Amino acid sequence: MASSDQVFTYFAKQGITLPSRIEPRGLYDLVVVHAGVAHVSGQLPRTDDKNGLLAGLVMTDADIPAARHAAQLCFGRALLALHQTLGDLKYIGRLLSIRGYVRAVPGFQKHGEVIDAASMLARDIFGDAGRHMRSSLGVSSLPGGGLVELEVTAVITTNT
Repeated sequence: MASSDQVFTYFAKQGITLPSRIEPRGLYDLVVVHAGVAHVSGQLPRTDDKNGLLAGLVMTDADIPAARHAAQLCFGRALLALHQTLGDLKYIGRLLSIRGYVRAVPGFQKHGEVIDAASMLARDIFGDAGRHMRSSLGVSSLPGGGLVELEVTAVITTNT
């Protein structure tokens, strides 16, 4: 499995800038580990933990590239949350699921194309262990007006 250093170097090479650390912005845990499964709380496309948020609304196909970048950032933040909890991403045995929410206008139907950006990263980083089940949902609102939100679930291979 890939180490945290390898994963975060890969993100940097892809032009995806992650903060050095993230914290929950409410009364919840970033990650809950139970029975060998890690559940990552929904991650918004925040560039930092202050006010940097990729916000907006997907209205047309022209908005898809920005939304795909937001999905990649959300996935990176989910891996950062796992890293902070597990100590290293090498303890991820397999991804189980990604649930993606896309803030879009009624009638937009390419939610899957947006969330595919995160799914592609999962496979690039973890290979076959990155294969997962997925839901892609369109929503009218997300916290702070975020463009995308992702939840990730993974099997871990340590007794954390």
